[in-house]
Amino acid sequence: MSTNEKHIPVVGEKLYIVSCCGTETPYTVEAVNEKATRCVVREAGMVFKIPRYFDSYPEHIFDDPNGRKKTLFWSEKSGAWKESNAGRYAGFAIFGNYSYEPYLD
Repeated sequence: MSTNEKHIPVVGEKLYIVSCCGTETPYTVEAVNEKATRCVVREAGMVFKIPRYFDSYPEHIFDDPNGRKKTLFWSEKSGAWKESNAGRYAGFAIFGNYSYEPYLD
């Protein structure tokens, strides 16, 4: 049993999803179901001052109403919000702010 306390997402809340390889992608909470076991998030937009390459970082991150959507579910086993339909390498969410970290390996 995990000791992590469950965070209940709020519509409009900023978050980022950390993948198994350490990348971080910013999202915004779009909807939360009544039992707070699933939530829909949309990918945030990013503005790059220079042309975007594999190692570029954004100048600005913003809520994009047209961003790609993803569903997260609360995992009691790991005590975290995780990507649904992502199998054993599902990314997990960290709420509170946007963060972007490209894959640099």
